[in-house]
Amino acid sequence: MPWSVSKLHVALVSLTLVGSACGGGGNSDDEAAGTSESSTDTGETGTVEDSGTSESDTGEPPVEFYEVGFDVHDLSPSDAELTDEFYLGGYGAPYQRGVAEGVHDPVYVRTMAIGYGQHDGVILAIVDAIGIGNQIQREIRATTAANLGIEESQIIVAATHSHSAPDLQGLWGGVPDDYKARVIAEVVESLTMAWSSKVPATLEVTSTTSANHNRRDWGFTDDSLFALKATSLEGTPLGLMVTFAAHPVVLGDENLLISRDFCGYTIEALETELDMPVLFFNGMQGDVSPSVPDGMYADDWERADAYGDLVAQSTIDVLGKLEPVGVDFYREQRPFDLDIENQLFIGVAQLGIIYYDFMNRGGDYWIDTQTTYMHFGEQIQMIAFPGESLTRNGLPIKDVMTAPHKVVIGLATDSLGYFVPSDEWMTGHNGNYEESVSVGMAAGDVTRDLLIDMIAADPSNP
Repeated sequence: MPWSVSKLHVALVSLTLVGSACGGGGNSDDEAAGTSESSTDTGETGTVEDSGTSESDTGEPPVEFYEVGFDVHDLSPSDAELTDEFYLGGYGAPYQRGVAEGVHDPVYVRTMAIGYGQHDGVILAIVDAIGIGNQIQREIRATTAANLGIEESQIIVAATHSHSAPDLQGLWGGVPDDYKARVIAEVVESLTMAWSSKVPATLEVTSTTSANHNRRDWGFTDDSLFALKATSLEGTPLGLMVTFAAHPVVLGDENLLISRDFCGYTIEALETELDMPVLFFNGMQGDVSPSVPDGMYADDWERADAYGDLVAQSTIDVLGKLEPVGVDFYREQRPFDLDIENQLFIGVAQLGIIYYDFMNRGGDYWIDTQTTYMHFGEQIQMIAFPGESLTRNGLPIKDVMTAPHKVVIGLATDSLGYFVPSDEWMTGHNGNYEESVSVGMAAGDVTRDLLIDMIAADPSNP
């Protein structure tokens, strides 16, 4: 049986007791639709929130192990929540696709908390949604940070980007207010429970590749698959994080049933095989499509199942090559802003139908966002990318990393559309579709260069 929410809760309560024995804002005041006036400009480089210095730098004993906790919360809507205001995200214009008709497979928030010493660490959560608007993101981070007494910059919430999952961006019709409020509350609770249930643990990492392809006709894409396993000091497996890049679009726009697409089948296969919770994060997937194995399939559900199993098997095949992660952690988050040039985005924001706040001064619109860079030991370098990076925008970021395992988490801390490198802008690839759902031509270059600068500032990266 796949790992259940109740099973995870019982396991974590037990492990918390063992670990103890071992010693072990709300929304911004700025109004939506860019109607607020602002004289503050953080600039493109922003400020450093936390450099992740070791405990020994503060006069405290060196950190000997990580502390890790997991949590899973079901976000599936009830029959009462499935009103005529409940839309799936990802296909067509606002309201064009039609309202959701039911739940095919559950959607979740899955959370992994990694503590480092007494004060630092990160909480990584993945929500089954097309994306998450910045109003929702800010409320989740502010509430969780206040609950736990940690920095908001320690919280990274991402979306799987399933095109059959709830529209938490408001771009395709959105969801009812009561459901949106429940999602926020459930995600906050999941983050809080994962952090509060941390136990002393080791981390192990491995990487491989799996099958995908580039829909903008480049002969290459990011096909890397990353796996991070946590195990308690007593040897009990705690959970697994997987990152791989592919759009969850095996199910087409005719589907009106809520689903995680292939991501759900990947998780179910892994949890059945491994008997522990699994988080699946999408990667550098802006122009990356699934490569469903050849075969005779009765419908798209069988195709999604086949591709999900393929990604799961790629993961299982490489878990025998796990290597330990050194106990060292560095984190930097920088706020920055992006100009909004897309008139569609500005128009729907002015109508107040999307879950974003844009800033406006004299008719110029921009959005405040952030990005996060981390390393774990000498083995892992990881970035949280605030949208969908195209392959040629993201690979230069990985190129400057020196760790053997390099990770891009897509749609993390924000969901700001496609990030296209300027030299690829409006050059006819995929009919310039990605450009039509980007905030503007400069977004890709600005974010890429900022992340490269953050990596260069990491003293462990030569």
